[in-house]
Amino acid sequence: MVRRSRLIGGERYEGAREWEYNHLGVRTAAWQDPRRGGWYFEWIGEHVSKPCRDLIHTDGSVGTDINGSSPYLPLAPSVPHLVESHALADSVAAWRPWPVGGPTAEAVVLLDGLVDVPEASWGSSRWRLSDGVAVMDEDTWNPQDPRRRTLVWSRDEAGHRQVREALDASHRRAGPVARPRVS
Repeated sequence: MVRRSRLIGGERYEGAREWEYNHLGVRTAAWQDPRRGGWYFEWIGEHVSKPCRDLIHTDGSVGTDINGSSPYLPLAPSVPHLVESHALADSVAAWRPWPVGGPTAEAVVLLDGLVDVPEASWGSSRWRLSDGVAVMDEDTWNPQDPRRRTLVWSRDEAGHRQVREALDASHRRAGPVARPRVS
C-alpha cells in the first residue's frame, strides 16, 4: 500500500493505492523491444483502473506502454528504485504537504540541508530529504506540456518554519506577487 498526500488549490488530497510487485507466471505476456533491444514483460503493479500495462524490461528498467499498445516507456531504472520512491512517498504522506508548483518550486533552492536520495531517484524523478523536509521533483507524463512538478512536505515545527522562511525569501526576491494560501 502506498499513501500519497498533496496540497492542490489550497485543498489536501490524500490517497492510498495497493501495489503488488509480482509477475504473472506462465501467463506473462512478453514483447521484443525493437527500439532498445531486449524484451519487456507484463507484471502486476499498481491496482488501479488504467489503460496501460506495468512492464519490466530485460535491462532491469520498469515502464509502461501508456495505452496498452504503444512502445515501451521506461519510468524507473529498476524495481528497487521504484520501491524506494514509493516507500518515501508513503513515509511523508502523514507530513504537511505544501502547494504544488509556482512559489513552492522556486523556494526549494533556498532550503538548506537537503540530501539527495539516489536509491529513490533517477532522471525523471528526484528525491531530497532533511530531518524535517522532503522534496520530490518529477517529470509530468504529458508530451504536449512537458515540465517538472515539485512536491514539498514538512514535518514538525522546525520543518514547517524552514519551508515558510524559504517561501518568504523567495517572495522577497520576486517582489510583490499574490501569495498562495497555506494553513
